[in-house]
Amino acid sequence: MYLANTVLSGVKNGIEGLVGQEVAAWYNDPKTRGRMLLQRCTLPNIAAAHKEVLVERKELEDLIAAHARKAVSEEYLVVAGPRGSGKTTLVKKMLLGREKVVYVSLKSEVQTIQAVLRGKLGIPSGEPLDLEHCFEAFEGLTGEAKPVLVVELDSNVSADAVRQQSQEMKILCSDQNLAHGILVLSDANAVFKLNPDPKRQRILWVGDLDENEANALLDNFGVLQRGDPDLARLRDRLFREVGANPQNLVLKGSEAKTAKEEAVAAISSSSDPTGAERAKAAKAAERAFYERYIHEEQQDALKEVDNLLTQAESKGDFRRLLLALLKNPAGVKSHEVHFSSLEASEEIKPKGFHAVTYNSEAKSFQFYSKAHEHAARAWFEHEASASLWRKLLRLGSLRTRSPHSSAPRALTSDPPVSET
Repeated sequence: MYLANTVLSGVKNGIEGLVGQEVAAWYNDPKTRGRMLLQRCTLPNIAAAHKEVLVERKELEDLIAAHARKAVSEEYLVVAGPRGSGKTTLVKKMLLGREKVVYVSLKSEVQTIQAVLRGKLGIPSGEPLDLEHCFEAFEGLTGEAKPVLVVELDSNVSADAVRQQSQEMKILCSDQNLAHGILVLSDANAVFKLNPDPKRQRILWVGDLDENEANALLDNFGVLQRGDPDLARLRDRLFREVGANPQNLVLKGSEAKTAKEEAVAAISSSSDPTGAERAKAAKAAERAFYERYIHEEQQDALKEVDNLLTQAESKGDFRRLLLALLKNPAGVKSHEVHFSSLEASEEIKPKGFHAVTYNSEAKSFQFYSKAHEHAARAWFEHEASASLWRKLLRLGSLRTRSPHSSAPRALTSDPPVSET
């Protein structure tokens, strides 16, 4: 009775509570515990915009599916990668429809797995919540014998909180083997907040789409159609010079479709255009939109490369790193450039410094995007050009002072600007 009263008082304080009978069922009936966890900790659906253009990422999907089928979970899966790479969408796609999935989203450093589950189940903070007791309840339900615990961490979660949750995942999923654990990190740098535990953590890196996946996404969206040679070339240029970040492709695909519709509406309001005229207006708007987007991405990437090479505290280390990456864009191990990945991670976190990232699965540095690779190449080419120009200026100055030399061609003080 005391427990029921405590729960009801929690309801009055704004905490979702359980009535006395439900409390008794919760503690006495394993199947009820399992059902309540599933009902109140469901995996959110995939956003409609993403569902419209969802593409298969077979290799990554197979790894997640295999992890969720394991009989014994000696390790939990850590899904890492840059923002917008599709980490959460990928996990949702593979687990939606599965019977036993418990989803926990941690959005602040004061939240924990236990606290979120306690709130979902209406158990007041003063009452104990034995997670082992909770997850054992799943064995009384039909379907998969063991649940999948998905914990998603927001970027606001502090390093201490991330370490605490990774420790809790280890206990639940590895030590006690109660669930298949999947920890979804907010960005590539968040992996440095984890308790390093390679025997119990398996890193799954989610990066840009490959060419086939990116083509499928744009085909589904109906933009930059490959049947038009001009648009097909622009699509290739987009992948080659900017990259294939899923979130960006989806966002810009939606904006491009809007630009096309507005262009057709504009000519339709003043005349009665033919089908060919409508198609021409839509194509012109689409080309202009993507050419502008490519240019803007290149300019932003150039600023971020310049920030790393001129403003970062470890700018000498980043210089060696970027030069090494230009020789091997697939990735460079930290020991090859004598640059600690942990040290680098602190300097590439602030906005405006995201020119490189650290692939924690491959244990190597990579360019953040294709745009940053092109920007780095342009930066060093411009630096070499400026250096040569200064040498020519000095040579020209010496020649003008020599009575025996012919006058040199006029030189300006500014180096030529590379057209990139």
